[in-house]
Amino acid sequence: MLHSLELENFKAFGARTHIPFAPITLIFGENSAGKSTILQALNLLKQTRESREAGVSLLPRAENGTVDLGSFQELLFDHDLENTLSIRVETTMDRRELFRLPYRENRVAIEFSFERRSLKEEVRLDRIEIYHGAPLQCIAKFQQLDRTEIPKEFRRRIALSRDLRQLPLSKLTAVKCVELTDEPGYWKPEFEWCTENSDEILNLLKGRLNSLKHSDEEFQEDSDELQEELNSLNDSIEFLSPGFDLTTYISKRRTEEMDTVLGMQGFLPVGIVSGKRNSWVAVPHPSIRYRSKIFDIAQLTVAAGRALERTLEVLFPMGPFRRPPERWYIFRGTSPQDVGYQGDLLPDLLFRDRELVRETNKWLKRLEIGYELVVKSVGERSRDLFEVRLIDVHRKKSVDIALPDVGFGISQLLPFVVQSLVSERQIISIEQPEVHVHPRLQADLGDLLVEAIKTPRQNQFIVETHSEHLILRLQSLVRKKKIKSTDVSVIYVSRGSEGAESQRLRLDEDGYFIDDWPGGFFPERLKELR
Repeated sequence: MLHSLELENFKAFGARTHIPFAPITLIFGENSAGKSTILQALNLLKQTRESREAGVSLLPRAENGTVDLGSFQELLFDHDLENTLSIRVETTMDRRELFRLPYRENRVAIEFSFERRSLKEEVRLDRIEIYHGAPLQCIAKFQQLDRTEIPKEFRRRIALSRDLRQLPLSKLTAVKCVELTDEPGYWKPEFEWCTENSDEILNLLKGRLNSLKHSDEEFQEDSDELQEELNSLNDSIEFLSPGFDLTTYISKRRTEEMDTVLGMQGFLPVGIVSGKRNSWVAVPHPSIRYRSKIFDIAQLTVAAGRALERTLEVLFPMGPFRRPPERWYIFRGTSPQDVGYQGDLLPDLLFRDRELVRETNKWLKRLEIGYELVVKSVGERSRDLFEVRLIDVHRKKSVDIALPDVGFGISQLLPFVVQSLVSERQIISIEQPEVHVHPRLQADLGDLLVEAIKTPRQNQFIVETHSEHLILRLQSLVRKKKIKSTDVSVIYVSRGSEGAESQRLRLDEDGYFIDDWPGGFFPERLKELR
């Protein structure tokens, strides 16, 4: 699940702004206040990650992309190249990742800071920061290394990395840990493991040291590496022999972990490049669970990157306008899994999935739209030529109507309805689904959202909207205990002196707003009635 987003110097947002998400997030605000910017930030990361441009840090424009944000300078608040653009995404780590880590809190955030030093230079990732825990706290910062700063073993280890070896060296970057938490909770599990097994660990270290002293064949090509490991082993044995307390242990381990260098693929960390980890951590140990005791900042950072990548994979953005319907379609020979960014894949999706057509018709009835969907082939020769029609259920006599002949609102709403039904565990973002839809149907969309966040679909929605009726329906459903107040996040975006500002307007258990709506709840209605 996507938990929150933080933006700084990104388009309309100058000062750092926190946007908390829920299973259903509604974003309100005046025109041009910055509502769309929230969706665009997520789409930008998704577009960059899915691009075929190897190693690109940030991609504001892409052929057939979901967003066109112009140049990097246009992305920056006030278009000032002195600014650093930051995006922080908070998401959930997979439980399988936690099995290998010494903590069980699965919420993690990763922040990226981008800069462009001059118009002659490329956009570069300046640093990444890792946040973890409840509440979130920054536990590590990594700074991008210049080419001259990258350790000499960089090339050698790339050849062994499944994730990195496919990229040309010129497209690869590396970051080094420059700050690391000294919070005891992260270090105590391995400290306790180390003290409990110190005798066995010492024997393993001494055995490794003796082996290296008598045979250095594997290091013949690099005597520096041999000497480095010998020094590390001697240092480890000396440290472990007299005993140590937690504070001393943390100090030493932090120093080692802060030598960690990670390889980057675009803006995501994908593998460890180098480091000077102490031998008592690196040495193989008989205990099959000892690895789960080690505070491995490289492993946690890569796990955070994988969590974000999975989040971006399930993010499904829908544009503010869906493609107008056609009278006939030719089946493309594929089986789409979604309706497409502009709803252009909707006909093929319905043509291939008749059960989805039946499910859609159930919801068209629940939403009281007054039509039933029919998808049928045209002609005898080509079964791939088909049409999507609607049957007017209000008429005594069955009359079907071509989709282009009904109101524009139906064709705009239908892709969103179908996508909500076909998705499972997806994050669906959409701008103004209520466009061209009358007030009662806008309210009924609240029922669809609530149904789609529950089992088995368990979707998440981020909706930019102006619909008073939609939020009123969700308030009513909270009051009726159909959903919890925490299932809804209402965000109000407004203009401020330092750019756009966002405020979460909380609901209580009866569906009433705890926080005052800026200017009053839809004050325009009251003004018109005076």
